[in-house]
Amino acid sequence: MNSILVLRLSSMGDVLLTLPVMLGILSNNPDLQLVFVTRKKFIPYFSGIDRLIVIPFDPEGLHKGLPGLWRLFRDIRRYPLRSVVDLHGILRTWLLDAFFLLTGCRIYRIRKHRKLRRKILKHKKDGMSVPHTVTRYLKVFEKAGLTGKVSGSAFPSTNDPTPIASTNIDVIRIGIAPISKHRTKNWGLKNVWELISLLRLKYSVEIHLFGGLEDQPVLNSLAGPDVFNDAGFIDPLDEISLIRTMDLFVSMDSANMHLAALAGVATVSIWGATDPRLGFAPLYQPDEYALYADPTDVVCRPCSVYGEIPCRRSDAPMICMNSIKPEQVLNKIIEILLLADKN
Repeated sequence: MNSILVLRLSSMGDVLLTLPVMLGILSNNPDLQLVFVTRKKFIPYFSGIDRLIVIPFDPEGLHKGLPGLWRLFRDIRRYPLRSVVDLHGILRTWLLDAFFLLTGCRIYRIRKHRKLRRKILKHKKDGMSVPHTVTRYLKVFEKAGLTGKVSGSAFPSTNDPTPIASTNIDVIRIGIAPISKHRTKNWGLKNVWELISLLRLKYSVEIHLFGGLEDQPVLNSLAGPDVFNDAGFIDPLDEISLIRTMDLFVSMDSANMHLAALAGVATVSIWGATDPRLGFAPLYQPDEYALYADPTDVVCRPCSVYGEIPCRRSDAPMICMNSIKPEQVLNKIIEILLLADKN
C-alpha cells in the first residue's frame, strides 16, 4: 500500500478543511494510506477513518525546536512514505520537508497566493478571489499524482446524538459562535444579545453558544433559560452531534464556522476585517449566507487576511462590523428557515 505524509499543523479551521479533501482522496485511491501530522487537540475530528493514520504534533513539548522536529521525523519514518504533501508551508513544515527530501521522498507544497491576496487587500475590487482552501489542498495532491474530489460529507464517524438538545419539535434550534480569536472578526456581544432578543420575539427558540474553553466566562453573560453555553463543556465528537441538531448556525469567521458547515448545517457567517474571497469561506454554503458591510459604504474592508491586524479607522473603529445590524442577520435567518420549510 502506498503511503503519503500530509502536514497541516494548525490552525483549527485550516486543519478541519483538510478532512473533506483527505476523505475524497482516500475514496478515489483505495490502495493509498495517508499519514497525517497535526496538533493533538485536533485528532478526535479524524477518528474512525480507514487508511488515515494521525500523528500528534507537540510543539511545546516533545517536538519543540529543531531537536523536537528531528524526533518527529524519526517517529514518522517508520512508515514507508513515497512523498510528502505539505498543506501548511511554514518554517516547521519546510524543515520536515527537508528531512524527508534527504530520504528520497518527493515534496509537494501548497500555493498560498500571497501576491493575489495583497492585491485584493490593496484594491478591494470585486471579481478577484483566492481559490478556496480545499481547492488549493486538492491541487497539492494532484501534483503528487493523486486525484479526488472534495467529499460531500465530513465527520463520517461521530458519537450517538447528544441529549443536550431538547426533543421539542416546535422549537427552532440555533447555534451561535460569537467569538473569534482576533477582535476584528468579532461582531460584539451587544449585537449578539440583540439578535438573541429578536429571535426570541420571532420564534420559540433554543439557542446554543459554541466556543472554546477560554470563552466560557464571556459566553456565560449571554446564557439564560433558553440560551445554553456549551463552550468547552463537551468533547469534540459530542459537539459535532450537538451541532447537527441545529436548524441553523451563526458564526464569525472562525473555526466554529467551518465546524458547523462541515457538519452539514446551514451556516450564516459574519465578516469584518477578513473576507470569504480570500479563500476561507465556509464549505457547502451559498455565497449569500455570508454577511459583510456594503463595500460602497465601508471601503476599507477587507484589510487583513487572518484578522490579526488592528483596525486603523480612528474615525470609525470597527465600522465593518458595526454596520452589520442584528435585524439584517435576523432577516437572513428567516429567509433560510423559510427556504428549509419549503424544501
